[in-house]
Amino acid sequence: MKKNHQECFCALCRSPRVIKVSRELSVMNYLQIFLISALTVYLLFPYLQLKSLLVIPFIWGSFEAVKKLLYRRDLKCELCGFDPTWYKKDVKLARRKVEEHLSLNPEGQLLLKRRQQAQQFLSKN
Repeated sequence: MKKNHQECFCALCRSPRVIKVSRELSVMNYLQIFLISALTVYLLFPYLQLKSLLVIPFIWGSFEAVKKLLYRRDLKCELCGFDPTWYKKDVKLARRKVEEHLSLNPEGQLLLKRRQQAQQFLSKN
């Protein structure tokens, strides 16, 4: 049976993560785009004629945007606040966001300290 999620580890705190949303549109999404576009064009055609076909790229774009937003929401680590998209754009900003997240989330900060202590212990032995 095919898994509908991707398992990985956070790059900063190494906690196990599950990403449930794919980056690309699925076959079901394309079917939804087609059906919504067909229905919208059918309803608008008496009023706008061929101009009603211009609604298709907007529907497709909205599906793409929502899919990307959901994927980016899943990328951010809930424990330490690390977001690889911010790290790719600006390292200093990503670091500041992680520090803000850890200051607001004391449990995550405590767990991160424990993991660092465990790594130091393992590197000594």
